[in-house]
Amino acid sequence: MKQDIKMQYLSLRLKLSQMVTRLQENEGTIRELREQLQFAQDKLELKIEELNKSQRRLKELEKNFKKSDKIVKIVVNTDNTAVPTAELKEKLDEYIVKIDQCIEQLRQP
Repeated sequence: MKQDIKMQYLSLRLKLSQMVTRLQENEGTIRELREQLQFAQDKLELKIEELNKSQRRLKELEKNFKKSDKIVKIVVNTDNTAVPTAELKEKLDEYIVKIDQCIEQLRQP
């Protein structure tokens, strides 16, 4: 009878020890998952900030493009020969190149 009780005690102690080991392993896994989650959330916040910056930059470029478009319309509609058309065309071409470069940069990930 004493032997049975002793065996039951040792069996329970072994099971308890195994449960404690599994608990510690699970706590470690939980800790790792929390760290991974935090890392992912930090990365997401950075990407959101990058996206917001890109959107602000795009709005600014669109605004500048609209200004350039207005300049083109003014130049096309003007009969003022005092304005050197070659110089004006060169400046407009310069703006267009800059706008194209900015649009290309916004398309890059």
